[in-house]
Amino acid sequence: MTTQAGDPTTIGSFAIQGRLGSGAMGSVYLARSPGGRLVAVKVVRDELADDARFRARFAREIEAARRVSGAFTAAVVDADPDAEHPWLATEYLPGPTLQRAIETSGPMTPAGVQALAGGLAEALVAIHRCGLVHRDLKPSNIVLTGNGPRVIDFGIARALEEVSLTATGLVIGTPGYLSPEQITGTSIGPPSDVFALGAVLVFAASGRGPFATGNPASLLHRIVHEQPHIPPLPSPLHDAVRHCLAQDPAQRPTPTDLLHLLGSPANTGLLAPPADTIRLPPPPTKLLPEPPPPVQHHPGVPHADIPQPPPAQPGGATFATSRTRSSIIATIATILFLAFTPQDSEFTRLYPGPALIFAVLDLVCLWFAIRHWIFVLRRRVELRLTPHGMTVIKGSQQVAIPWQAVTRLRVAGDPRRPWLIAWIDPLFHSALPAPRRNDHGGIRLYPIAHGATHKRRMHQLNELRAALNWYAGYRHDNSP
Repeated sequence: MTTQAGDPTTIGSFAIQGRLGSGAMGSVYLARSPGGRLVAVKVVRDELADDARFRARFAREIEAARRVSGAFTAAVVDADPDAEHPWLATEYLPGPTLQRAIETSGPMTPAGVQALAGGLAEALVAIHRCGLVHRDLKPSNIVLTGNGPRVIDFGIARALEEVSLTATGLVIGTPGYLSPEQITGTSIGPPSDVFALGAVLVFAASGRGPFATGNPASLLHRIVHEQPHIPPLPSPLHDAVRHCLAQDPAQRPTPTDLLHLLGSPANTGLLAPPADTIRLPPPPTKLLPEPPPPVQHHPGVPHADIPQPPPAQPGGATFATSRTRSSIIATIATILFLAFTPQDSEFTRLYPGPALIFAVLDLVCLWFAIRHWIFVLRRRVELRLTPHGMTVIKGSQQVAIPWQAVTRLRVAGDPRRPWLIAWIDPLFHSALPAPRRNDHGGIRLYPIAHGATHKRRMHQLNELRAALNWYAGYRHDNSP
């Protein structure tokens, strides 16, 4: 464990020993108190430190976090929300996170999952009793110790959610562990943590979440519209997980109900592999300070002295128009047109009635053939959504539009041929792939699954709405 160039040597009264990691809020360091105890110190990012609303919320969450018993969480040791870079010091928990334990040693046994369920339910009872909602319960926020699981970073997620981070490209929350009400924007309360608990238990039992993997838009769509996949578990553990993942918050059990349902937990020693040994730097032995080592530059690694933007959200969501259905219809219509075309003028003279019917059918087939061949020959359109903006690709033309240049997004038009309408900065109008059609002040940007089947169109429409809610936030107009 080492520090990086630009890392502080002390924070408050704590001496930094090494960097533990970083996240959406900032960097986390291992430090020693003046009395020699190990603590974890989280230092807020520069862009958040400059936000007065975040500072005020951060201070309130620190005070609330102090009320939760340290038996189930990492106790708050000290904090300074008014520092140049606000920081929070909590008890250091020697043990791997659930995320790391599963990645290293594989899924838990059913007895281990039951022990984890009981320990986490007990932690949520303590958190909710203090009037807090965690909002971001996930495997990387759970530390496995010899005395049961501990929950970290509770309450702090709320401070992040209440400031706008769109300009920095950050997305708060972990898609696979968000409750449906967090995605749809309805009332969030203790049942949201219970839903996340169910998702965490599925991950512990199988090594994957209940809604599989994929880009955030797909995960959000599955959480709201599909049933979770729960691995085989013994009763009553299977029933407890299934009830935790109920779509309706009112149908989920409380943490106290879970404790009664699960009964006495198993030995907590079933939870964790041996904790990693912490390698602290040895004390200096030279009288003269060593010169700082030269900064090494590696491809893809930003210079530590240069402020860097936060890392981009991996993946993204890509949507593309389909020409499969139009190709099939155009081919069939062409064949029928050729079949109904009279080859013998004598037939027309002898049978004028049937010949007229065939002529009408021939014209109808010709109309269908021309109409759908036009769809087939149109250039394919792609729409890509990321935390930074959206990209429209049509043939060789491509334009990237940052979210700052987008004021409103809406899905509108005929249900059989819906469009994504965008209100964007006029500077980008000339760069958009032609032709452009105005729609009540906006521009028709992307034809949503035109030429696809009804089932495929509705699937893409739902996933696109989920992606817009996730990446575009308040810019997406959900009204019909």
